[in-house]
Amino acid sequence: MRQQQEQLLEELEHLQRRVKELNKRVLPGHARGIHHHVVQGENNRIDPSVKFMSELGAEHEVRLGNNVTLYGQTEIIGPVTIGDGTFMNRSCYIRQHTTIGRNVNLGPFVKLVTDGHEIGGVERRAGKNVWTPIEIGDGAWLGAGVLVLGGVTIGAGTIVAAGAVVTKDLPPNVVAAGVPAKVIRELPTD
Repeated sequence: MRQQQEQLLEELEHLQRRVKELNKRVLPGHARGIHHHVVQGENNRIDPSVKFMSELGAEHEVRLGNNVTLYGQTEIIGPVTIGDGTFMNRSCYIRQHTTIGRNVNLGPFVKLVTDGHEIGGVERRAGKNVWTPIEIGDGAWLGAGVLVLGGVTIGAGTIVAAGAVVTKDLPPNVVAAGVPAKVIRELPTD
């Protein structure tokens, strides 16, 4: 009986060590998805490697609607709001003060970059940090590798072709492409 107890204790210790190992690899990424600064809706699918970051406080929260899908290696820095039904493919990079509407699709490697700098003096041209908001309208689709710069609004139902760099607002229901992105055609609204 004593030998069985010792064997069970050894097995228990082994299992506890294994759980600690797995927690180091799995839980840190997953825990970000339920961290204090992430407010989630229901039925979301979030890869464990997604990183949520922000300062403390409700004004810096990342807010996710319902049925949001975030693939791996995505990084989101709050405050950010993501609407119901939005899908982000792998390796998206979303900076603070971004609002993404409902049913938006972001291809892999999309970057929404709100931060920049004022022009500084001759000693250091990158002056004081500034963050100008980005807004992506409902139903928009940004293709692979799209870069959207701060201060831009992309209209509802607009498609931005892969690799485009969006430096100015785009109206609803158009296709835009290029560097810098320009409207190449209108889309039907029905």
